[in-house]
Amino acid sequence: MLAAGATACREPADRPAGPVRFAVDSSGPDGGVAQLSVVGLDRETLRALRDARLPAERWESLLRVTVAGPDSTPIKGRYMATDSSVDFRPAFPFDAGRSYAARFDPARLPTPRSDSAISIVVVVAGAAAHAGAVVQRMLPTADTLPENLLRVYLEFSAPMSREPGTSFVHLVDDRGREVTHAFLPLDADFWNPAHTRYTVFLDPGRVKRGILPNEQLGRALRAGRAYAIVVDSAWRDALGAPLARGFRHDFRVGPAVMSPISIATWIVTPPRAGARDSLVVRFPTPLDHGLLRRAVGVETVRGTAVPGEIHLGAGEREWRFRPRDAWRAGSYRLVVLAILEDVAGNGIGHAFEVDMFERADSTTAPERYTIPFTVK
Repeated sequence: MLAAGATACREPADRPAGPVRFAVDSSGPDGGVAQLSVVGLDRETLRALRDARLPAERWESLLRVTVAGPDSTPIKGRYMATDSSVDFRPAFPFDAGRSYAARFDPARLPTPRSDSAISIVVVVAGAAAHAGAVVQRMLPTADTLPENLLRVYLEFSAPMSREPGTSFVHLVDDRGREVTHAFLPLDADFWNPAHTRYTVFLDPGRVKRGILPNEQLGRALRAGRAYAIVVDSAWRDALGAPLARGFRHDFRVGPAVMSPISIATWIVTPPRAGARDSLVVRFPTPLDHGLLRRAVGVETVRGTAVPGEIHLGAGEREWRFRPRDAWRAGSYRLVVLAILEDVAGNGIGHAFEVDMFERADSTTAPERYTIPFTVK
């Protein structure tokens, strides 16, 4: 990363005021810009700036950071005045291969100064040396998925960019043809906080029977056939590099799963006391991977949560819990939150195909369910 007229680190806090200039903190991932600072202002000016509590538009006129070029829209980020500098920390990493312009105008300070504005252009190195992220796997992992599959997850090896993902993901049938209108078009993408897991929704209007898209197009998946989820390598990661390689996950399609989840069919194998053996729970059909990690846990009969690690078996048909400490002999409960769904969107005690008005009129369902077990 090159920065005209910039130093690479921040000045000491007890430094006397000097020439006002930019400093660039390049401690972000792979040498990326973590922060732009203006140093050289006296402490009185910085104190007045902190006390002023400027609104966002005033900050943007004082320290303006944009993509270099005709587009002068300010880049979103956090502004702060410290004892030694005025700092701008971008909300998202600067894109590799792009140039960014910053301008500090002393005339916009709470107490305006007649000093000339200073500017800098920061050039972020291209991503040629960066190999790019990869898709590590698709979830569910089962080889055969139901015809009414509702969602899949894509897990990446590194954070991805903010560009929409729907144009990079395709459903391809066993004849090599793309299934059109398979996914739900959304204005916003669904990522985990780390931006490493992306949720792809099959259009529920095609999945659920009796709805116009289903009647006109049918389900995107057909039982007895094979399909693949294909991800284009052009999808860029958070550092601006395309994926190191494309991704393909092949699977077969079985009959639709129309029944609700029944926890009475689960097989719970208790561990032995005095050891940290895993509690094992097996399900007759695959459950949703993302929800399964959040919706199932263990507690004592007094309601105290038991800390430990969760591991999911192949095909999302097995849940294992290894406690932090050795099991003590006694009674416990497996706790299952009502948000749990299977891969077809069926919940506990109600199926995805149930009419929403019918479900609303039914008796209020509990927020959680419990299955007792004993450790001996």
